[in-house]
Order: sequence, then structure tokens, then C-alpha cells
Amino acid sequence: MTQLLLRFSNLPALLLLSLVGVALQTSLFSFWVLPYFRPDILLLFVVWCALRRGFFEGGVITILLANIGEIHSAAPQGAFLVVYMLIYLLVRLAAHVFVLPDLRSFVIVIIASTVMAKLGSLILLRLLGVGLLPLPQLFKHIIFFVAPCSFMNGLIAHKAYAWLDRLDWVTFKNPRAAQVLEDELQLETPGY
Repeated sequence: MTQLLLRFSNLPALLLLSLVGVALQTSLFSFWVLPYFRPDILLLFVVWCALRRGFFEGGVITILLANIGEIHSAAPQGAFLVVYMLIYLLVRLAAHVFVLPDLRSFVIVIIASTVMAKLGSLILLRLLGVGLLPLPQLFKHIIFFVAPCSFMNGLIAHKAYAWLDRLDWVTFKNPRAAQVLEDELQLETPGY
């Protein structure tokens, strides 16, 4: 029974962590030069869900995370949903095509995903007629915002993914954790 309750507590814990991350992201990285180095916490969670959750469950979590992102931004409604779902689907496709053996390879995926998300947002806004920047200003924006954000996401991704992996282990969302518990229960039976 405890295992079942812990397993169901994984989603609320993940959403609570994402809310705390967004609150820290928007409050700590708003001073002077820090907005250039603002990580995209929700994108870290989207990539985590694409790599470690099932298709339906990860998709639903991605939609919830996109809603959180839209609430905390001034972007047009649906912009985060389109970009995050595109990243989610592309990362799932890449996970099936390429071998991603451990958490260190996730850092490369998050850097590429950050670049794709930022460029996808710019393209989407340009298609909506909102972000009509001249080409020199667009390149300046990419150099000053996309590169440092990608660097920060790559920097914190390894530690964040280790914590998320630990959360999955504690809440029995990781299949190996459930199997270890089953094996321990079988060894404690009187026959052994």
C-alpha cells in the first residue's frame, strides 16, 4: 500500500518541484546581468519526462508544464504548449533512434533541446507576426540569450537529473526500484 501511495505521489512532487523551480527562476534571475543566464527549468522537466516516462504520461505532464510556463510568462497562449510538445516528441524520437546510456548523455540532449526550444519560439513568434526582428538583431538575440541559457541548462542538468532520478527511485517510479523491493520481499519469505 505504501508503495502505491508513493508511486502516486510522484506526479504531485514533480509538479511542485517545477513550480518551485519556476519561482526561483523568475525571482533569482531578474537582476542586472543574470537574465542572460536564466535556465529553463520547465524544459529540464520536459526532457526528463520524454526520456523517463511513458508516452501518454509524459505527454500529459508536458501539457501541465506548458500550462505552468504560460501562466508565468507574457507569451501568446499556446506558444509554450507548441514548443514544449515539439521538444517532447523530438526527444522521444531521438531516444528511440540514438542510444542514451546514462545521465551524462542527457546533458547533450538538454543543450540541443534548449537551442531548439529557443529557436522554435522565435520561429513561432515570427509566424504569428509578433517577433519581427531584423536579421542583425535576431543574431544578437541568439548570441546573448540562447547560448548562455543553453550553457546554464547543461550546467545544472546533471545535478537536476540525478535528483529527479532519486525522486523516481524513492517513489518507486523507476522500474528497477520496484523490482528490487519485490526481490527483497521474496528473499524474506520463510522458504529462503
